Amino acid sequence: MNKRLFQPTKQTEPCPQCGSPLVMKKGKKGLFLGCSNYPDCDFLKPLQPHHNTQIIKSLPQRCPQCGHVLQLKQGSYGMFIGCSNYPQCQFVVQEEAPPPEQTIGCPECGQGTLVARRGRQGKLFYGCSRYPKCKFTLPDKPYAVSCPACGGQVCSLKKESETHRTWQCAARGCRHIFDTAL
Repeated sequence: MNKRLFQPTKQTEPCPQCGSPLVMKKGKKGLFLGCSNYPDCDFLKPLQPHHNTQIIKSLPQRCPQCGHVLQLKQGSYGMFIGCSNYPQCQFVVQEEAPPPEQTIGCPECGQGTLVARRGRQGKLFYGCSRYPKCKFTLPDKPYAVSCPACGGQVCSLKKESETHRTWQCAARGCRHIFDTAL
């Protein structure tokens, strides 16, 4: 058997910014080439396509901007409906946000308000409007209910029955669980 077939071949590509050799590295979005002179040089070259959008199915509706077929797609931030003529047409169906019931202040920074957001998997959560300065998040809908343990003004509803409701304080240091009668 020929041993040369199994010998690794080293192909070096020079960095276009500084001329140092590029090395293969692995990041959270896959493999990429990075400069060996890092952190002095921050050149990166992805080895995979930048957007990993998968087409789930084509829909019978047409794009209002260009007339092509709309498609249900899975992207890095969840499912969405977009034009099949992407990137020439960048039409995306925007989900209408529900009207705000009441504004609830952020219990952590006290300056922002809690707003509904969608995570990468499409799940709804609530976070501070001052993000990234304040990174407070809640997995459940916030309510303006006073906590008897710490006096915090934001709680989330954990359980509801015909006779009482179970609440949990949203303050990070407290997380007190308590019941109220209906």
